[in-house]
Amino acid sequence: MNRFSSVRRSIVTALGASSLAAALPRLAMAQGEKPLQIMIGYPPGGSTDAFARLISMPLQTALNGRSVVVRNVPGAGGQIAASALLREGADGSAVLAINQPDLSLAVARGNAGFKLSDFRTIMADLHEPRVFLVKNDSGIDSFAKFVSQAKASPGKLAISVTGGSAQETMAQWLVEQLKIDVLVIPYKGGGEAINALLAGDVTANLGDDFVRSNMRSKTTALFIGSDKTSPRWPEAPTLQSLLTTYGVWMSSPHFLARYGVYVVSAAFAQKNPKAYQELQQAMLAARSGSVFTSYLQQNNLSDLSLGAAGEPYEPAFASEMNEINKLKR
Repeated sequence: MNRFSSVRRSIVTALGASSLAAALPRLAMAQGEKPLQIMIGYPPGGSTDAFARLISMPLQTALNGRSVVVRNVPGAGGQIAASALLREGADGSAVLAINQPDLSLAVARGNAGFKLSDFRTIMADLHEPRVFLVKNDSGIDSFAKFVSQAKASPGKLAISVTGGSAQETMAQWLVEQLKIDVLVIPYKGGGEAINALLAGDVTANLGDDFVRSNMRSKTTALFIGSDKTSPRWPEAPTLQSLLTTYGVWMSSPHFLARYGVYVVSAAFAQKNPKAYQELQQAMLAARSGSVFTSYLQQNNLSDLSLGAAGEPYEPAFASEMNEINKLKR
């Protein structure tokens, strides 16, 4: 069974009644009675969707019973959801669950109609590196072999990614840096991208470490996009250790890795700081409760967990935005 299919069951069994409400009796006084939307910038089935649904019930408890509604708003690498947040959530009635640097990429495309400063990162959830996968029966047992095959057969190999996301940007960067002729094929979501690999339509998939771990028995990881190896993919060396052979360096050890974040309208944070602080406090309380801690332990996710206020991470996002702009030139 896919681990994400058990999220709702985990919520029901691990909630522990009204402990959060008892601990936070004054929360949501500034929030009003309007339901809180969690808008998800991607289709159902990925980790962003799963974690947003996981937090929704304890968050409702932390907000003293205020309704929390989860809604998928996929498309354009999160651009559609980001626009919807600014349009519908300027009063604080909506939170966007999205990845960085996908939000920065939506800004970098130049046609979104919004700026990075229009958003405030209220909570950072997970930090998840990229993983590069091939099928077990592909005959490719190392990244060096992938590169050599790409050079021997230009235009014959292909990498599947989620279209419009940092996965696509990273795959394109990698192909350009290594000067290999490999197709980067965008799909609507991560589910379609990994299915393309399993069906043999592409040679490799660039995905996210934990999300892809349910494919452990069918795939082999050729690298982890981090400065540390992954307990979920122990066979995979770090990308930077491989790239030095080709005279290529990443701008940071976690270049274009996925930060799972929750953002709100900056206008809401500025106009109603009390409500913003209450919402942040409630989200952090829900994130540190038994529902999430049990899930992290059961799925060996502690090494990726953040569960922290988002503001300290914004300088890192701005720095990566500069790197993304360099890639555009």
